[in-house]
Amino acid sequence: MKNMTKKGLLALVLASALAGGVFAREGDEKPAAGKHQSFDMLIGLNFGVGVTPNMGDLYSSISDGRIPKGNYAMIYDFGLTYDFYLFNWLSLNTGLLFHPDIYLILNQDLRDSDNFTDIAASPVCLTIPLAAHVNVPKVEWLYAGIGLNLNFPIAGMFDGLAGIDTKGDFFVGLPIDIGFDFVRPGRGGGRFFVRITPEFHEKGSVAPIGFIWQIYNWKIYSK
Repeated sequence: MKNMTKKGLLALVLASALAGGVFAREGDEKPAAGKHQSFDMLIGLNFGVGVTPNMGDLYSSISDGRIPKGNYAMIYDFGLTYDFYLFNWLSLNTGLLFHPDIYLILNQDLRDSDNFTDIAASPVCLTIPLAAHVNVPKVEWLYAGIGLNLNFPIAGMFDGLAGIDTKGDFFVGLPIDIGFDFVRPGRGGGRFFVRITPEFHEKGSVAPIGFIWQIYNWKIYSK
């Protein structure tokens, strides 16, 4: 009986030691790093362009001396963005962009126009974007978001033509994004996504569609 008890105690000690070693090794293993972590901060260099789908109709009609009814726009973006990750899948974004914008809003067909600013404007804006984006869990390379662009016109691209003011007034945009995040875990990288940006001007709204290429995002802080 005593021998059986000793053997049982010895087996229990060996099992405990073995289990302790297994759990110790498991505790030493670190979880695989994801693309982003909470409190990551990135600075990105951006370029983007967008046009309304009906711009082709406009160009083909102008050669006939006619401007057809419709809302038209062509936009560009260039500047810096800042990302702060609340969680590994959710980031808040802001920045400062240069935003040239040409828009034309017509409620009826025109043969000519006496005053360009009655129907169009061509502001160069300083734009402050405010947005939230998600890296889809388990598919972290898929990147999507929505935001608010505050556009402050600082000049008109065609102001030098016969003294015409083409700057326009303050307006907002609501960019909606979906695309790909190529930032590498613990490092930097690019992003590329498609964007539709409904813009709300004094005379009406336009919705150009295009792309944003975040040429590179530098990870300036990571835990």
